Amino acid sequence: MTCNRIALLAVSLVLGGTVGNAMQATTTRSVNDGVYTADQATRGEQIFKNNCSSCHYQTEFSGDDFVKRWADKPLFELFELIADSMPEDRPGTLPAQQYGDTISYFLKLNKFPAGAAELEGSAEAMRDILMEKLK
Repeated sequence: MTCNRIALLAVSLVLGGTVGNAMQATTTRSVNDGVYTADQATRGEQIFKNNCSSCHYQTEFSGDDFVKRWADKPLFELFELIADSMPEDRPGTLPAQQYGDTISYFLKLNKFPAGAAELEGSAEAMRDILMEKLK
């Protein structure tokens, strides 16, 4: 083997290991895995009614169009959008967990299954949860 081939092989192995490690680090769960609780979604519904329903209809956050818009994206993108911009008259003023509870309500509206553990209201916690179509 020539030096160039050995160097190319070494670089390939290093990059392959880096990509493999990165893929392991970003292993995702899915909204189909029950990432929120039923009680949390009920709280989220009340938060939505108290803080969002004067400007928004629940239908904006349910149905095929909503799921398609967020499909194949980490849930934290939705979290960051609403946490940074909502409520419209006082953006970012709700506690982070209330944004998480509201997202749980959106998941319930879209018939994603509830699970045993609550969805933590933080971008970090939602970073590895993938929005997918309902299975």
